[in-house]
Amino acid sequence: MIKKQITSILLTVALCILTASALTGCAANGKNDASGVQEGPLSSQGQSESPAAGSTAAADAGNTADGKASTGTGASSDNNSSTETVPGTSPSSDAAEAALEGREGGTDAKVIESQTFSGVSLGGYENVQFTTREITENGRSRVEYSLVSDGDAVYIFPDAYDYWQFASEVNFIAFRDVNGDGQKDVITSEQYITGAGAEGAVPFSMTRIYLNQGSEFLFAEGLSVSIGNSLDASRSEEYTVENILAILEEPVYCNFGGTGWTRGEIESFAFLVKNDVLNDNREALSQKINYPLPLVRNGEQLQISSPEEFLASYDDILNLQVIYDVEGAETEDLFWNQDGVMLGTGAIWFGKMQDGSIKIYAIPAEVQYCNPLDVD
Repeated sequence: MIKKQITSILLTVALCILTASALTGCAANGKNDASGVQEGPLSSQGQSESPAAGSTAAADAGNTADGKASTGTGASSDNNSSTETVPGTSPSSDAAEAALEGREGGTDAKVIESQTFSGVSLGGYENVQFTTREITENGRSRVEYSLVSDGDAVYIFPDAYDYWQFASEVNFIAFRDVNGDGQKDVITSEQYITGAGAEGAVPFSMTRIYLNQGSEFLFAEGLSVSIGNSLDASRSEEYTVENILAILEEPVYCNFGGTGWTRGEIESFAFLVKNDVLNDNREALSQKINYPLPLVRNGEQLQISSPEEFLASYDDILNLQVIYDVEGAETEDLFWNQDGVMLGTGAIWFGKMQDGSIKIYAIPAEVQYCNPLDVD
C-alpha cells in the first residue's frame, strides 16, 4: 500500500535528518484492469497527439500514449486542440525556456523537450504550450509544469511532493476529464528519490492529478495518493495511463438502484467541496448544491431554494460544526450507503442526481467534531 510505503519513506528521511542533527462496494474483484480503458467521463476526446520518440503508443480510441518507454522518458498527451501537439519540436520551446529562466535566480532550469507539448487547450487557456521543466536548486531537483503563451508563462501548476527529489524521469503526461465535468484535467506521473538513508537513491513513482477549474488547476493530493494504494510505487512500469485510468474509473461507490459512481468522480467532488469550504469559496459551493436543500438550524426547519438563498444564509448553513468536520475530513475511501456518500463524520452528504451530476443534498448541523479548546 502506498500509504505504508510513504510512511516508511518519511520515517527514513526523519531518521536521517535527526542523525545529522540538522521527516467497496461495486467493484467485482477490487483489482485494476490494465488491459483497457472503460468508456465514460474519462474517455479521451482529443483530436491529435504526437508521442515522443521511443514511447509506446496505446491502442485506445483516445490516442493516448503510454509514455513509459524503456528509458522512462516517454510522453503522453491528449488535448482538445485541432493543432497538432508535437513534444519538443515547437519553435516556442526556446522562448518558453527563456521566459521561465531566471525566475529562481541562479538555479539550473531546463525544459524537458520530450514532455513539452504545443497546441494545448486547457480550461481558459487556448492553444498554449504545456511546458515541463526540471529545476535544480541547492543540489535538489523538482519538476515544474506550466502553460506558456507567446513566450510568457501564463500559468504555473502547484508544486507537489516537495519533500522528495525529482529523479529526472516523467513517466507520462495525459489530459483527461477525471470527474466528468467536461473539462480536461491534467494527470502526470513522475519518479522520485528520498535522498536519505541506504535506499535514498532508489527511484519510486507517484501520480499527480490537477483538477481543471478554468483559470487554475488544483492539485488533488488525496485522490492522487489514493490511486497509489492500488499500485506498487517501486515498479514504475505500473504507472501507466491505462492503469491509472482504470483505477479512476473503478465503480467503488454505489447507489443502489442507480449507476455506479467512480473513484474519480466521487473523490474529485469531495476534494473540491473541501477546498471550497476551507477557502470560503461561497459562490463555487453554492453551485454544488441540489436545490431545494432542506435544513434544520436552531430548531427551525428551512428550505433553501436557490444559490442566492444559499449565499444569503451561508453563515448559518456552514456553521462551525460543519466547518470543523470538513476541515478534518479525508477525501478518499469515503463512507457510503444506499443514499449517498458522506464527507467527514456527516457534515455533508452528496450523491448522483437523476441527470448524472453530483450534488450535495444534505448538510446536517449536528456532527461530531474535535474542538478541545472550545474555540468559537
